[in-house]
Amino acid sequence: MCKHQDLPRLGQAHVVTSSATIWAVDEVIRQNRRITTCEIGVELSISKGTVNHIITEKLGNFNVCSQWVPKHLSENQKTARMGVCLTQKF
Repeated sequence: MCKHQDLPRLGQAHVVTSSATIWAVDEVIRQNRRITTCEIGVELSISKGTVNHIITEKLGNFNVCSQWVPKHLSENQKTARMGVCLTQKF
């Protein structure tokens, strides 16, 4: 067990996001899944850190091959992705 406690610090303690901001980030990602966090931040006038927090913590997405995808896919989404993979020639 730690014997000392953290002292209060200056700066932002946590990210506060409104549902409107979360919805706006989600819409931007749905329009272009290859958009970067910097581009989203510029478009919506919010910081890159806030964008990253919304995408990963609030929306549950992560980056795969420079494309934002949901962490948990439905059975239909999994089947569709398998179909695409089977028809592609590598």
